[in-house]
Amino acid sequence: MYAVVELGDLRIALTDLKTRIGGIATALVSRDGRVLCADVPAGVHTETFAIMCATILGAAATANTELNRASPERIVVDGNDSKTIIVGSGTKALLVAVVDRTSDVTKLLGDVVQVAGSLATG
Repeated sequence: MYAVVELGDLRIALTDLKTRIGGIATALVSRDGRVLCADVPAGVHTETFAIMCATILGAAATANTELNRASPERIVVDGNDSKTIIVGSGTKALLVAVVDRTSDVTKLLGDVVQVAGSLATG
C-alpha cells in the first residue's frame, strides 16, 4: 500500500533528495516497472528507465531465491560515470537515485533510504 502523498509533494521530495545527494536523477517506480514520479534529465525515456530498474531488482531477488536467501534490500550499480542506487520503498515501489561515479554511496544511502521509507508503507 502506498502512503498517501500528493503528486506535488512527491515531486518535491524527489527533487529535494536529488539536490541533497547531488544526484543526476531520482524516481519512484512500481516494482512492476511503472513510473510513479520522476525527476530525470530531459530526453530520458522514463518508462524504459523504470522498467529496467524494476527488472534489475527483480532479477537479483530471483537469484537470491534460487539460493534460498532473502531478497536484496538495495542494489548499487557502479557504472563508468555514475552509480545507480535502487532501494525498496514499501512492498510495491522502488526509489531510484542516480549519482556521479565520484559520489560516496555510504554517505548518501541514509538519505535515500529515509526518503524511500517516507514515501511508501507496507
